[in-house]
Amino acid sequence: MCGIFGYLGEKDSYKIVREGLDKLSYRGYDSAGIVSIVDSSFVENKCVGHPENLSESGPKSRLSIGHNRWATHGPPTKLNSHPHFSNDKKIALVHNGIIENYAHLKAHLQAEGFNFYSETDSELIPNLIQFYSKIFPLDQAIMAALKVIRGAYAIVFTHIDYPNKIFAARLGSPVCIGKDSNGGVYISSDFGSLPAEANNVITMGDNRIASVELGGNTNIVSLDGKMMEAIFEKVDLESASYSLGSFDHFLEKEIFEQADYIRNALTGRVGSDDIKIGGIVNSIDNILEAEEIIYTGCGSAFLAAQIGAFAMETIARKRVRVIPAGELKYYNAVVNKKTVLIAVSQSGETADTIGCIKAFKKHGAHTIGIINVPNSTISKMVDSGTYIRAGKEVSVASTKAVMNQIVAMVSIAGMIGSKRDFSAVSYEKFITELKNIPSKIEKITSNTEKIKNISKNYSKYDNMLFIGRGMNEMVAKEAALKVKEISYIHAEGYSAAELKHGPLALICPEMPTVAIVQSGPMEEKMISNIREVKARSGIVIGIIEENCSDELKNILDEVIEVPQCSSESLKPMVSLVPCQLMAYYLAVERGCSVDMPRNLAKSVSVE
Repeated sequence: MCGIFGYLGEKDSYKIVREGLDKLSYRGYDSAGIVSIVDSSFVENKCVGHPENLSESGPKSRLSIGHNRWATHGPPTKLNSHPHFSNDKKIALVHNGIIENYAHLKAHLQAEGFNFYSETDSELIPNLIQFYSKIFPLDQAIMAALKVIRGAYAIVFTHIDYPNKIFAARLGSPVCIGKDSNGGVYISSDFGSLPAEANNVITMGDNRIASVELGGNTNIVSLDGKMMEAIFEKVDLESASYSLGSFDHFLEKEIFEQADYIRNALTGRVGSDDIKIGGIVNSIDNILEAEEIIYTGCGSAFLAAQIGAFAMETIARKRVRVIPAGELKYYNAVVNKKTVLIAVSQSGETADTIGCIKAFKKHGAHTIGIINVPNSTISKMVDSGTYIRAGKEVSVASTKAVMNQIVAMVSIAGMIGSKRDFSAVSYEKFITELKNIPSKIEKITSNTEKIKNISKNYSKYDNMLFIGRGMNEMVAKEAALKVKEISYIHAEGYSAAELKHGPLALICPEMPTVAIVQSGPMEEKMISNIREVKARSGIVIGIIEENCSDELKNILDEVIEVPQCSSESLKPMVSLVPCQLMAYYLAVERGCSVDMPRNLAKSVSVE
């Protein structure tokens, strides 16, 4: 959650930090702030809302740090926005995360004479450092302060007595350090927000404290005082991901580029007659011998995990469970060395998912990550994993990352299935169909006028129902999630089999239903479910395969056709695209903030 950005160098630090916060706004924001060191004092600039509301120009300074806030303690106000200051005004600090024992620590500091001006937990940290600075030198005071904090944090701060140095620390929330060839130093929550020239990067580990000097000299020490080696690695920074090109929104761009990124994910992994995913080669035996495979994730990643699990069970015939990470973390699951955990996370920084991995590793389970961001926390925790190769995803609502998560997990299921009872003929057909998915998606995105017009006609409704059977139940749930998060229409996704068990009570002319239908054995069942809705004066929009029956087409109020897939495990990828487009066009028609929906953040790095 939130975004931190800092710069120390010879360039205009205020401008660089403001641009960095703008790039980081996809992670969430409700207010923003920047502080710069000028003539041995701090100059601050804060705003409520998007960081674009900050002054376009600021003080001339070599050092600035900034923050996009996403509130946990206290409402979005200038007073609560970061940076926060110590009582002696020597420390300015920004913080991502949450301090669980802040009330106790705050009471202790108040008893020592400290005053607090905000409602945040973050303001506690610079004052803790000041408190311990009375006893210890600054480096030891930082350690002492962090040792008494319980919770999660990524903190970056400056000290007025050290104007050529930036300090950072991490526990559970991401921090990276980049430097350019001219000695400029950048600190961010996300290395994708760094400028292209800052392509020498360190991703900090947990319980680490860093001090970075002008010129790039970096010292990293563990919380117990052990010096750590500071190794910068070359990173390919995709600055083009932040360019809209001819698109109106990043979400639109990311939907339309899905076919290319699926090809990217398949290249070198899916050949003419076999699937080989190098990142999990060492996990194949663990999966084959597993008594149970548990899939987990949050939000759209969880729904992608459900599709991945369905594929693993139906293709590879392995016993699976799918549990949301926020629940699994506290669930007393039966776990042993014959358990495999498959953790799905776009950012690789999702707090609940990280907690699950830690818990499962304690029980000897084998852990696999399905992630998008190299050098992320999860990538370093798991026993093995695969990068989904979805590129930079800027919009808060995930589209291409979800799609590539599904591609990765379905590919793994096919690979494992080929080593069990997936016949050679079925495996060959599966591979051929998987490689054809991008062209099927391009067929949908090449002509979107019908979807746009249908969305325009139904944008006046405040409630929608999405239904499907089999794997399309998960598509219905993901479609409903997309609609509610970006268009603010109350939408629910259900198995069509569940209609008679409650949802039918909602059906009326003001509650349109979107039915996601595949040809084959379940089509007849879906026709019956649609007739139940129609009998109660419900409007039904069908997202159907192009070879579905005329009987189905004739009972629908609106028809959106998609290319046919013979493999059931691959159908969701094709059905999902018109759902994404519908959510996008509904949001545009309703005048919503498409890329940055209210109350939401891209990466949820606190519970």
